[in-house]
Amino acid sequence: MRAKMAASPASADTMTLTRIGFAALLYSTALTAAAADACLAQALPPLDAGSLKGQIVVSTLARDGARETRVLAAPSATPLKGDEGFRIASVTKTYVAATALRLHEAGKLDLQSTIDQYLPAQWIDLLKRDGYSPGEITVRQLLSHTSGLADHAQAPQFIATVKADPATKWTPAEDVAHLVEWTQPAGKPGEKYSYSDTGYILLGAIIERVSGQPLPKAVRTQLALGSRGLPDTWWERAEPARGRTRAHQFFEGEDTYDWDPSMDLFGGGGTVATPADMATFFDALLAGRIFRNGATLALMQSPVGLPADSPYRLGLLTYSFDGVAATGHSGFWGTLVVREPVSGRTIAGAVTRREEFDQLKALVGRYVVAANSAAKAGGKGECGPPPRPE
Repeated sequence: MRAKMAASPASADTMTLTRIGFAALLYSTALTAAAADACLAQALPPLDAGSLKGQIVVSTLARDGARETRVLAAPSATPLKGDEGFRIASVTKTYVAATALRLHEAGKLDLQSTIDQYLPAQWIDLLKRDGYSPGEITVRQLLSHTSGLADHAQAPQFIATVKADPATKWTPAEDVAHLVEWTQPAGKPGEKYSYSDTGYILLGAIIERVSGQPLPKAVRTQLALGSRGLPDTWWERAEPARGRTRAHQFFEGEDTYDWDPSMDLFGGGGTVATPADMATFFDALLAGRIFRNGATLALMQSPVGLPADSPYRLGLLTYSFDGVAATGHSGFWGTLVVREPVSGRTIAGAVTRREEFDQLKALVGRYVVAANSAAKAGGKGECGPPPRPE
């Protein structure tokens, strides 16, 4: 394994306190680099940090292994330390997709196989009753959100149930039944891109069938997560909690810390990780260190056979920040990770209040543009010295 292991999270005493914006707090920790990430320093100033109600944690990872984690906190908040875990929600889909592709390159899973070959008979009958054709939907279409499946998690009934009783316990079978009860098919197989958490629940069940392991164990085993420098990555309910603590994440003003994780646990989500761990995994994946064959990563990123307007590949979202391309994924609670390929830089972040996700995304976009510009100008992805404070 060529990636550098993440150093132990720095203590609060070693963090550098800096004032930015309108009296907002920024904690900076350089884990392996002697100097701050100059690309991040360039990306931070436009952020209206004084308007934050919550906190933003961002972690960057350069091609040479240099890392930095920063916490931006509202003046009234007690700043996080930067090593807290977050429910990363749909960012989990990339881990699940990579697991399916590892099974594919091992000859255990044919992506062109139809899902009726793997799923429980009861699920197949439910899908048929709702107008789906499981004998026409392929595994690859589940991976790319082109199966024609709707999404139970976007149905008004789902959100209403979660908000009315956050302790509600969900199961994969119930999620499939709710898909049928609450929604109609989004289209024909292969016809268009239509995001579906339910599709990734089906994919999770297929992985379990093919691997003979529960999904969380299959993900950890197939991706060798234990050897990739990810000390704070774990699957809720299925694995022991890792790291120091989990952050409180707010949705529409409500603290969701105690919301039952089964609402998003079976393949569409389920993982807890720090932004630093997210950056480490995506760097390893997109730099070609997860798969045995380069062709597998190329397949994961290929638009061939997908609708022309689809931003999705196989478990990956494509982004354009002011015309600069990057690849990664985002999650419902306000998590985001992308890698800029020219510089080889990765940035991951999370917000404590979902409504402030747009500020995180804008920061990530500025970082991507700065990294790309510097790489094209200097050839080494160096952003140069950070700007001097006013």
